[in-house]
Amino acid sequence: MSYTFKNTEINNEKASVFETKSLLYLIGKSPDKKHIEYITFDCFNDVSGIDKGFKNIWDIQSKNEANLSPKKIGKYLFTLFDNYLSSFNFKELIFFCPKLKDDYKRDKGLLSYNLSNIVISTFDRIKKGLEEEVKRVKGTTTDYSSKINSFLSQVLFVEDNYTEHEYLKFITKFKNKNLKTDDFYLTVFKELRDIQSSKKNSYIENESIKEIMDVINFRRHLKILDIDTLLICRIIGCEIFQYSSIPLYFFELVKKLDKEDMKDILLNCNSNLSRCFFNKISNKEFWKICESIINYLESNSVTDIDIIFTSIFSTYIPKYKYLDEITIKYLIALIIEGLE
Repeated sequence: MSYTFKNTEINNEKASVFETKSLLYLIGKSPDKKHIEYITFDCFNDVSGIDKGFKNIWDIQSKNEANLSPKKIGKYLFTLFDNYLSSFNFKELIFFCPKLKDDYKRDKGLLSYNLSNIVISTFDRIKKGLEEEVKRVKGTTTDYSSKINSFLSQVLFVEDNYTEHEYLKFITKFKNKNLKTDDFYLTVFKELRDIQSSKKNSYIENESIKEIMDVINFRRHLKILDIDTLLICRIIGCEIFQYSSIPLYFFELVKKLDKEDMKDILLNCNSNLSRCFFNKISNKEFWKICESIINYLESNSVTDIDIIFTSIFSTYIPKYKYLDEITIKYLIALIIEGLE
Protein backbone atom coordinates (compact mmCIF):
# COMPACT_ATOMS: atom_id res chain seq x y z
CA MET A 1 0.00 0.00 0.00
CA SER A 2 1.08 3.59 -0.53
CA TYR A 3 0.17 7.04 0.77
CA THR A 4 -0.53 9.95 -1.58
CA PHE A 5 -0.14 13.54 -0.40
CA LYS A 6 -3.24 15.65 -1.01
CA ASN A 7 -4.25 19.23 -0.25
CA THR A 8 -0.69 20.23 0.63
CA GLU A 9 0.38 23.87 0.77
CA ILE A 10 2.23 24.74 -2.43
CA ASN A 11 2.94 28.41 -1.82
CA ASN A 12 5.43 30.18 0.42
CA GLU A 13 3.04 31.94 2.78
CA LYS A 14 4.14 32.28 6.38
CA ALA A 15 3.35 29.29 8.53
CA SER A 16 0.61 30.32 10.90
CA VAL A 17 1.31 30.96 14.54
CA PHE A 18 -1.29 28.30 15.29
CA GLU A 19 0.55 25.59 13.36
CA THR A 20 3.75 26.40 15.22
CA LYS A 21 1.84 26.21 18.48
CA SER A 22 0.59 22.75 17.49
CA LEU A 23 4.17 21.72 16.69
CA LEU A 24 5.35 22.83 20.13
CA TYR A 25 2.39 21.11 21.79
CA LEU A 26 3.39 17.86 20.12
CA ILE A 27 7.02 17.95 21.25
CA GLY A 28 6.51 19.79 24.54
CA LYS A 29 3.15 18.73 26.01
CA SER A 30 2.06 15.50 24.32
CA PRO A 31 2.26 12.42 26.59
CA ASP A 32 4.19 10.66 23.80
CA LYS A 33 6.67 13.49 23.20
CA LYS A 34 9.68 11.34 24.16
CA HIS A 35 8.94 8.93 21.31
CA ILE A 36 8.89 11.56 18.56
CA GLU A 37 12.08 12.08 16.53
CA TYR A 38 10.86 13.95 13.43
CA ILE A 39 8.24 16.58 12.67
CA THR A 40 6.80 16.94 9.15
CA PHE A 41 4.95 19.95 7.77
CA ASP A 42 1.98 19.75 5.40
CA CYS A 43 2.70 16.21 4.35
CA PHE A 44 0.29 13.90 6.16
CA ASN A 45 -1.36 16.90 7.80
CA ASP A 46 -0.58 20.40 9.09
CA VAL A 47 1.93 18.93 11.54
CA SER A 48 2.85 15.29 12.12
CA GLY A 49 5.30 13.59 14.46
CA ILE A 50 7.17 10.41 13.54
CA ASP A 51 9.13 8.05 15.77
CA LYS A 52 12.75 6.99 15.31
CA GLY A 53 11.86 3.70 13.67
CA PHE A 54 9.35 5.29 11.24
CA LYS A 55 6.62 3.00 12.56
CA ASN A 56 4.14 5.49 14.03
CA ILE A 57 2.70 8.90 13.16
CA TRP A 58 1.19 11.45 15.57
CA ASP A 59 -1.08 13.53 13.36
CA ILE A 60 -2.37 17.05 13.98
CA GLN A 61 -5.06 18.96 12.12
CA SER A 62 -4.97 22.55 13.40
CA LYS A 63 -7.81 25.02 12.91
CA ASN A 64 -7.48 28.51 14.31
CA GLU A 65 -11.07 29.55 13.84
CA ALA A 66 -13.09 31.32 16.49
CA ASN A 67 -16.53 29.99 17.43
CA LEU A 68 -16.21 26.69 15.59
CA SER A 69 -19.64 25.23 14.93
CA PRO A 70 -20.10 21.48 15.47
CA LYS A 71 -20.78 20.92 11.78
CA LYS A 72 -17.57 22.72 10.80
CA ILE A 73 -15.64 20.69 13.33
CA GLY A 74 -16.95 17.53 11.71
CA LYS A 75 -15.97 18.80 8.26
CA TYR A 76 -12.47 19.69 9.44
CA LEU A 77 -12.02 16.21 10.94
CA PHE A 78 -12.03 14.71 7.44
CA THR A 79 -8.25 14.85 6.92
CA LEU A 80 -7.69 13.01 10.19
CA PHE A 81 -10.36 10.48 9.21
CA ASP A 82 -8.76 9.93 5.81
CA ASN A 83 -5.45 9.23 7.55
CA TYR A 84 -7.25 6.88 9.93
CA LEU A 85 -8.25 4.82 6.88
CA SER A 86 -4.65 4.72 5.65
CA SER A 87 -2.48 1.59 5.82
CA PHE A 88 0.09 3.66 7.71
CA ASN A 89 -0.05 3.52 11.50
CA PHE A 90 -1.42 6.84 12.74
CA LYS A 91 -0.90 6.31 16.45
CA GLU A 92 -2.71 9.46 17.49
CA LEU A 93 -5.16 11.71 15.64
CA ILE A 94 -5.33 15.20 17.13
CA PHE A 95 -7.65 18.10 16.38
CA PHE A 96 -5.86 21.23 17.66
CA CYS A 97 -8.24 24.16 18.05
CA PRO A 98 -9.08 27.27 20.06
CA LYS A 99 -11.11 26.79 23.24
CA LEU A 100 -14.52 25.41 22.28
CA LYS A 101 -17.77 26.71 23.71
CA ASP A 102 -18.47 25.50 27.23
CA ASP A 103 -21.93 24.25 26.31
CA TYR A 104 -20.36 21.78 23.85
CA LYS A 105 -18.61 19.94 26.69
CA ARG A 106 -19.45 17.85 29.72
CA ASP A 107 -16.31 18.73 31.70
CA LYS A 108 -15.64 22.35 30.80
CA GLY A 109 -12.25 22.43 32.53
CA LEU A 110 -10.52 19.87 30.31
CA LEU A 111 -8.11 21.12 27.64
CA SER A 112 -7.41 17.67 26.17
CA TYR A 113 -10.22 15.16 25.72
CA ASN A 114 -11.92 12.75 23.35
CA LEU A 115 -15.46 13.02 22.07
CA SER A 116 -16.89 11.28 25.13
CA ASN A 117 -16.51 14.73 26.73
CA ILE A 118 -18.82 16.27 24.12
CA VAL A 119 -22.54 16.49 24.90
CA ILE A 120 -24.76 14.26 22.77
CA SER A 121 -26.47 17.01 20.76
CA THR A 122 -23.12 18.55 19.78
CA PHE A 123 -21.56 15.14 19.10
CA ASP A 124 -24.39 14.28 16.71
CA ARG A 125 -23.83 17.50 14.75
CA ILE A 126 -20.06 16.90 14.60
CA LYS A 127 -20.67 13.40 13.29
CA LYS A 128 -23.14 14.75 10.74
CA GLY A 129 -20.57 17.27 9.48
CA LEU A 130 -17.98 14.51 9.03
CA GLU A 131 -20.45 12.19 7.30
CA GLU A 132 -21.38 14.90 4.81
CA GLU A 133 -17.74 15.67 4.04
CA VAL A 134 -16.93 11.98 3.58
CA LYS A 135 -19.81 11.65 1.11
CA ARG A 136 -18.76 14.82 -0.72
CA VAL A 137 -15.15 13.70 -1.16
CA LYS A 138 -15.44 9.93 -1.36
CA GLY A 139 -18.91 9.47 -2.80
CA THR A 140 -21.55 6.99 -1.68
CA THR A 141 -20.24 3.76 -3.19
CA THR A 142 -18.63 2.63 0.08
CA ASP A 143 -20.39 2.66 3.44
CA TYR A 144 -18.01 4.27 5.96
CA SER A 145 -20.45 4.27 8.90
CA SER A 146 -18.56 1.81 11.10
CA LYS A 147 -15.22 3.42 10.27
CA ILE A 148 -16.57 6.85 11.18
CA ASN A 149 -17.84 5.56 14.53
CA SER A 150 -14.52 3.92 15.29
CA PHE A 151 -12.58 7.04 14.28
CA LEU A 152 -14.73 9.33 16.41
CA SER A 153 -14.01 7.17 19.46
CA GLN A 154 -10.27 7.71 18.96
CA VAL A 155 -9.78 11.32 17.83
CA LEU A 156 -8.27 13.60 20.49
CA PHE A 157 -9.27 17.24 20.90
CA VAL A 158 -6.58 19.61 22.21
CA GLU A 159 -7.54 23.21 22.99
CA ASP A 160 -4.98 25.97 22.62
CA ASN A 161 -4.60 27.64 26.00
CA TYR A 162 -1.08 29.10 26.03
CA THR A 163 0.84 32.01 24.54
CA GLU A 164 3.62 31.62 21.98
CA HIS A 165 6.39 32.06 24.55
CA GLU A 166 4.74 29.62 26.96
CA TYR A 167 4.70 26.90 24.31
CA LEU A 168 8.40 27.44 23.65
CA LYS A 169 9.18 27.21 27.36
CA PHE A 170 7.66 23.73 27.36
CA ILE A 171 10.58 22.41 25.30
CA THR A 172 13.25 24.27 27.28
CA LYS A 173 15.13 21.85 29.52
CA PHE A 174 16.12 24.50 32.05
CA LYS A 175 14.60 24.14 35.51
CA ASN A 176 14.17 27.91 35.60
CA LYS A 177 11.90 28.57 32.63
CA ASN A 178 12.25 32.31 33.23
CA LEU A 179 16.00 32.38 32.74
CA LYS A 180 15.23 34.30 29.55
CA THR A 181 12.57 36.96 29.03
CA ASP A 182 9.22 36.38 27.35
CA ASP A 183 10.35 38.65 24.51
CA PHE A 184 13.36 36.41 23.95
CA TYR A 185 11.17 33.30 23.68
CA LEU A 186 8.75 35.12 21.38
CA THR A 187 11.63 36.00 19.03
CA VAL A 188 12.73 32.35 18.89
CA PHE A 189 9.11 31.30 18.32
CA LYS A 190 8.91 33.58 15.28
CA GLU A 191 12.18 32.19 13.95
CA LEU A 192 10.86 28.64 14.29
CA ARG A 193 7.64 29.68 12.55
CA ASP A 194 9.65 31.03 9.62
CA ILE A 195 11.73 27.86 9.40
CA GLN A 196 8.50 25.88 9.39
CA SER A 197 7.25 28.07 6.56
CA SER A 198 10.39 27.55 4.50
CA LYS A 199 9.97 23.78 4.78
CA LYS A 200 6.73 24.08 2.80
CA ASN A 201 8.43 25.72 -0.15
CA SER A 202 8.23 22.62 -2.34
CA TYR A 203 5.55 20.98 -4.47
CA ILE A 204 4.54 17.50 -3.30
CA GLU A 205 0.87 17.41 -4.29
CA ASN A 206 -0.10 13.92 -5.56
CA GLU A 207 3.32 12.50 -4.77
CA SER A 208 3.18 9.01 -3.24
CA ILE A 209 5.30 7.13 -0.76
CA LYS A 210 5.37 3.41 0.04
CA GLU A 211 6.80 3.64 3.55
CA ILE A 212 6.65 6.29 6.26
CA MET A 213 10.42 6.85 6.09
CA ASP A 214 10.11 7.96 2.45
CA VAL A 215 8.58 11.28 3.56
CA ILE A 216 12.05 12.41 4.66
CA ASN A 217 13.09 12.58 1.00
CA PHE A 218 10.81 15.61 0.51
CA ARG A 219 12.71 17.62 3.14
CA ARG A 220 9.56 18.99 4.72
CA HIS A 221 10.71 17.98 8.17
CA LEU A 222 12.79 18.89 11.18
CA LYS A 223 14.45 16.60 13.68
CA ILE A 224 13.59 17.30 17.30
CA LEU A 225 17.31 17.88 17.87
CA ASP A 226 17.24 20.57 15.15
CA ILE A 227 14.70 22.46 17.25
CA ASP A 228 16.67 21.86 20.46
CA THR A 229 19.81 23.12 18.71
CA LEU A 230 18.08 26.29 17.55
CA LEU A 231 16.87 26.99 21.07
CA ILE A 232 20.15 26.37 22.90
CA CYS A 233 22.14 28.38 20.35
CA ARG A 234 19.79 31.34 20.74
CA ILE A 235 19.94 31.07 24.53
CA ILE A 236 23.72 30.93 24.57
CA GLY A 237 23.98 33.58 21.87
CA CYS A 238 26.18 31.82 19.31
CA GLU A 239 26.18 28.87 16.93
CA ILE A 240 27.79 26.69 19.53
CA PHE A 241 28.29 23.60 17.36
CA GLN A 242 29.63 25.54 14.38
CA TYR A 243 31.96 27.91 16.22
CA SER A 244 35.13 28.12 14.14
CA SER A 245 37.31 30.60 16.04
CA ILE A 246 38.82 30.65 19.53
CA PRO A 247 36.54 32.27 22.13
CA LEU A 248 38.26 35.39 23.44
CA TYR A 249 38.33 34.36 27.11
CA PHE A 250 39.38 30.80 26.29
CA PHE A 251 42.43 32.06 24.43
CA GLU A 252 44.07 32.96 27.73
CA LEU A 253 44.10 29.26 28.63
CA VAL A 254 45.67 28.00 25.41
CA LYS A 255 47.81 30.90 24.17
CA LYS A 256 51.08 29.24 25.27
CA LEU A 257 50.40 26.11 23.24
CA ASP A 258 51.74 25.61 19.76
CA LYS A 259 49.35 25.89 16.84
CA GLU A 260 48.70 22.17 16.39
CA ASP A 261 48.06 21.53 20.09
CA MET A 262 45.68 24.48 20.15
CA LYS A 263 43.78 23.06 17.16
CA ASP A 264 43.56 19.66 18.84
CA ILE A 265 42.09 21.11 22.03
CA LEU A 266 39.49 23.16 20.14
CA LEU A 267 38.54 20.16 18.01
CA ASN A 268 38.24 17.96 21.07
CA CYS A 269 36.14 20.50 22.97
CA ASN A 270 33.78 20.93 20.04
CA SER A 271 33.50 17.17 19.64
CA ASN A 272 32.81 16.67 23.34
CA LEU A 273 30.05 19.30 23.42
CA SER A 274 28.41 17.75 20.35
CA ARG A 275 28.57 14.26 21.82
CA CYS A 276 27.01 15.49 25.05
CA PHE A 277 24.21 17.47 23.40
CA PHE A 278 23.25 15.07 20.62
CA ASN A 279 23.22 12.00 22.86
CA LYS A 280 19.79 11.57 24.45
CA ILE A 281 21.29 10.15 27.61
CA SER A 282 23.61 13.09 28.29
CA ASN A 283 21.52 15.86 26.73
CA LYS A 284 19.91 16.84 30.04
CA GLU A 285 23.34 17.16 31.66
CA PHE A 286 24.35 19.58 28.89
CA TRP A 287 21.32 21.79 29.60
CA LYS A 288 21.97 21.58 33.35
CA ILE A 289 25.56 22.76 32.98
CA CYS A 290 24.55 25.59 30.64
CA GLU A 291 21.89 26.74 33.09
CA SER A 292 24.41 26.78 35.94
CA ILE A 293 26.84 28.89 33.90
CA ILE A 294 24.18 31.35 32.71
CA ASN A 295 22.77 31.74 36.22
CA TYR A 296 26.24 32.56 37.54
CA LEU A 297 27.05 35.03 34.74
CA GLU A 298 23.72 36.82 35.16
CA SER A 299 24.67 37.81 38.70
CA ASN A 300 28.46 38.11 38.40
CA SER A 301 30.60 40.23 36.08
CA VAL A 302 33.58 37.86 36.25
CA THR A 303 35.20 36.84 32.96
CA ASP A 304 38.12 34.84 34.29
CA ILE A 305 37.41 31.26 33.16
CA ASP A 306 39.32 29.61 36.00
CA ILE A 307 37.50 31.64 38.66
CA ILE A 308 34.11 30.90 37.09
CA PHE A 309 34.86 27.19 36.81
CA THR A 310 36.02 26.96 40.43
CA SER A 311 33.00 28.92 41.65
CA ILE A 312 30.49 26.66 39.91
CA PHE A 313 32.17 23.29 39.44
CA SER A 314 34.70 22.90 42.26
CA THR A 315 32.84 19.82 43.53
CA TYR A 316 31.43 18.71 40.18
CA ILE A 317 32.06 15.09 39.25
CA PRO A 318 31.59 14.60 35.49
CA LYS A 319 28.84 12.10 34.70
CA TYR A 320 30.29 11.61 31.22
CA LYS A 321 33.97 11.46 30.34
CA TYR A 322 33.57 13.92 27.48
CA LEU A 323 32.43 16.63 29.92
CA ASP A 324 35.91 17.16 31.27
CA GLU A 325 37.29 20.33 32.81
CA ILE A 326 38.75 21.86 29.65
CA THR A 327 35.49 21.25 27.73
CA ILE A 328 33.40 22.96 30.41
CA LYS A 329 35.83 25.89 30.45
CA TYR A 330 35.48 26.14 26.67
CA LEU A 331 31.68 26.17 27.09
CA ILE A 332 31.96 28.91 29.72
CA ALA A 333 33.99 31.02 27.29
CA LEU A 334 31.39 30.50 24.54
CA ILE A 335 28.55 31.54 26.82
CA ILE A 336 30.40 34.65 28.03
CA GLU A 337 30.98 35.68 24.43
CA GLY A 338 27.41 34.94 23.43
CA LEU A 339 25.90 36.91 26.30
CA GLU A 340 28.05 40.01 25.78
